[in-house]
Amino acid sequence: MDRNTSIGLILITGLLFAFFYFSSPGEQPERKPQAETEQTISTEEQSEISETPTEEIAVLEEMDPAKADSVRQSKLADRYSDFAGATQGEAEIVTVTTDQLTVNINTKGGYIESAYLNNYKTYDSLPLPIVAPNERNEFYFEFGYKSRRISTDALIFTPSVKSLTVTGEEEQSITFVANAGTDRFIEQTYTFRGNTYDLGYSVRMKGLKEGLNQSYYEINWKSYLPRTELAISNMRQKTGVVYKIGDDVEDIAPTDETEEEKMVAKVKWVSFKSQFFSHIFIAEEDFRSGKVRTETVEVDSINRVLSSRLTIGTGKSDEHQEDFTFYMGPNEYTTLVSYDQDLEQTMDLGWSFVSWINKGTTYIFKFLEKYISNYGIIIILLAFMIRLLTMPFSFKSYVSMAKMRVINNTPEVKAIDEKYKDDQQKAMMAKQGLYREMGVSMLGGCLPMLLSYPFLIALFFFFPQSVELRQQGFLWADDLSTYDSIVSWTTEIPLLSSIYGNHVSLFTLLMAISTFVYTYYQQQSQPSTGANSQMRIIAYVMPIFLLVFLNNYASGLSLYYLTSNIIQITQTTVIRKFFVNDEKLLKEMRDKQKKSRKKNGKKGGSNSGGASKSRIERWVEKQQKKQEQMQKQQRGQQGNNRRSRRNPK
Repeated sequence: MDRNTSIGLILITGLLFAFFYFSSPGEQPERKPQAETEQTISTEEQSEISETPTEEIAVLEEMDPAKADSVRQSKLADRYSDFAGATQGEAEIVTVTTDQLTVNINTKGGYIESAYLNNYKTYDSLPLPIVAPNERNEFYFEFGYKSRRISTDALIFTPSVKSLTVTGEEEQSITFVANAGTDRFIEQTYTFRGNTYDLGYSVRMKGLKEGLNQSYYEINWKSYLPRTELAISNMRQKTGVVYKIGDDVEDIAPTDETEEEKMVAKVKWVSFKSQFFSHIFIAEEDFRSGKVRTETVEVDSINRVLSSRLTIGTGKSDEHQEDFTFYMGPNEYTTLVSYDQDLEQTMDLGWSFVSWINKGTTYIFKFLEKYISNYGIIIILLAFMIRLLTMPFSFKSYVSMAKMRVINNTPEVKAIDEKYKDDQQKAMMAKQGLYREMGVSMLGGCLPMLLSYPFLIALFFFFPQSVELRQQGFLWADDLSTYDSIVSWTTEIPLLSSIYGNHVSLFTLLMAISTFVYTYYQQQSQPSTGANSQMRIIAYVMPIFLLVFLNNYASGLSLYYLTSNIIQITQTTVIRKFFVNDEKLLKEMRDKQKKSRKKNGKKGGSNSGGASKSRIERWVEKQQKKQEQMQKQQRGQQGNNRRSRRNPK
């Protein structure tokens, strides 16, 4: 491997090292007992008006129940005005089942208390919650009414049915009503479709116009997202709030710090996005403004706490309705695209120059899964397809490196090394002239190889959040979307546990070994000179680096890299044995050298060492003069700058 190619590889490897380092999952947090959860999670401040009976009412209930009830009614009327009656009653749960969802709606507040995806399970085989039952979850709207703040989470809504089952193409609705008097009410309507992950949601206010103190109401939405995957650190790295403001899709970058952002323009939707699933709240007419917040609690059973506060207009008529849509389902690109709301941008498909690769990969997956049920085989086929696509680049890269190997063994190069052994800069410039003369590019081996790196980086984004791979097994791996542990330990080992983890992933280990074998295989064909000997050592850093930083990643990613390495080793062997001949390459380069000299009016063949060296020496001298002239101009410019600073106008 020539010095310049090696330097290029080092730069590429350095970029990959930085990419993997800053993208790698953090240390797995210490797992705390479930019993500690209640003590660890911080709670919100209590409502400014308590709904529990006061001490005065409690005493009256013992002495005079009728009077106690009268006092209670008076206090409720003072607090809730016309809605005082709607605060009384027992909360009930209304269950709606569709092909995709099981939704439990609490009549107190009329909000979705919990929701489960019917066709998915958690990592420990439990029903997978998209909205986990948690008393700290919130979904209510509040508004000003007759100088009071009315919050729907204090109201009991009357449901139109007690349960509902919707299948196939069928569509059914269920309404929840809180009355404030004759023909005055708040109505929440949920519309379910059997075979989709979304449901319609609307809020209607009637007869309340005269009592409203403002032209808007605020929707408060807060969710304690549960842990559903094996690797909690991977989950948290992909969990956050995403929202569409104007024509742009923004997000709060996943972090363990509490983050909050205000949205001062119109907002189309807000998404509580996890690694594989999202709960998205979409407005028909846009939210006026809002703010979003993320926080992390030190409990393994909780992924992150996400919240938002959104403002919606109440309109000017006496009857006003706002329509929304809830999406509660997987982060599946083709599904999200079908809504035509830019929902697919909630997915982290990588930087713009690689995201198009992942979009194409998604459609390839969808096509192949029609005929192949095992995703491990699909990943192997994907590796074959991508290697086939990049084969021309691989061939060109190998040929360029072979040319460099051949030319570096010629008498001309050896003579240059001997003549300029004390001046590496002159030696390099002389070699550049010879390379140009013989039609060899110094970057020919690096650039074609660099063109294949977007695929490597793109799939680094794709596999860890591909819901298609979730809980799909292959060989010893139970789940291709997370690491495949064949050996694990519970003892905390300083540094090792934080960087490598507490397990060994076999696919990652095999992938690192295959990378080592390929590197060794390549190095054997390169000259072992002084500079190259140091470069050889650096080349072996890559397998170790991959072994460490991919140990906690998706096993599907390591399977892809392993397969790709095996294909690459096979390709290189075939190219070397059947398509590239060192003697033939040398003859082609000599022919180009003769044509170059003839074109420039020079004489001498491949063995005319004196003429060749004379020409190269003249080229080196010319380059040195150019450099000296540029340095002289730079010094002159610096002098002018100093004089201008001393003598300002």
